[in-house]
Amino acid sequence: MSFLRQSSRFGGVALALCTLTLGAVGCQKQEDHPPFAEGCNTCGPLPGIIVGSGSAGSGATPEDSDAGTGMLTGQVLQLNDATFVHSALYPNGAVVTADGAKGTPVSHDWDGADPYLLSGVARVSTNWVNVKPNLVGGDLLQTYQAVRTNAVSSVDLALISGATLDGVFNAVSSIRSPTFGQVVLFFRSAGTGAPLAGLHVAMPSADLAAYANGTSWTLDDGTATTSTSGLIVFGNVDGANSTGTQTVTITRAATATSAALSAGQFAVKVVAGAATIATVNVQL
Repeated sequence: MSFLRQSSRFGGVALALCTLTLGAVGCQKQEDHPPFAEGCNTCGPLPGIIVGSGSAGSGATPEDSDAGTGMLTGQVLQLNDATFVHSALYPNGAVVTADGAKGTPVSHDWDGADPYLLSGVARVSTNWVNVKPNLVGGDLLQTYQAVRTNAVSSVDLALISGATLDGVFNAVSSIRSPTFGQVVLFFRSAGTGAPLAGLHVAMPSADLAAYANGTSWTLDDGTATTSTSGLIVFGNVDGANSTGTQTVTITRAATATSAALSAGQFAVKVVAGAATIATVNVQL
């Protein structure tokens, strides 16, 4: 199941998170299926941003608009290794924040045990919910994740370790800058929820793209493609723009019988010194 466990009113597909993604109905307990675990590929993906044919590159679908006020609750987890899969309950204090229905953010303190509860949440197709640890200068980074708050009301949120990201950077002979954003993305099939291999993904504002390949990482030279994990880390991403997001473009790799094909674009929240994690469900 995914590091984000969400309950859904719909049964569609998503950027961001599992029933695969936001572990929901049909999945076993969190400890039985770590986030993004391949063993949970049979779980049904939740609604969210769809990238690919029919999405006009934006991921928008007619049911995305759902004005109103919602609630959001769940636990806060810390991701424990460079698979960005294994997790444990985060036992310390943090602040959970989401976009509010009245145009201002809504927040709640996480006490390390009781579920957080946000009221007055904006019901939108992509709400970039974030968790900010109270401990300043610690290893765990403020972490953003896309939540489809017009479709779900229960989400387990994640915190990413700076040391884990440093391990990825070291594997490709690079150094993480604390003044830039870091982005972790899983790519999956919108139809089946399975990880997607063979995609080339570009984020022009990133200093590097590291593609997971088993237990190793490959630095993108312009031709790298996703492995069977569908996992990419974009490092040292410049978040200095008015929208607070950066564009990511997906291309299907060329084969012996066809040229490379565009699969779509989407936007990712990027904040200096923070991390972002999401699952992107792609229609091919």
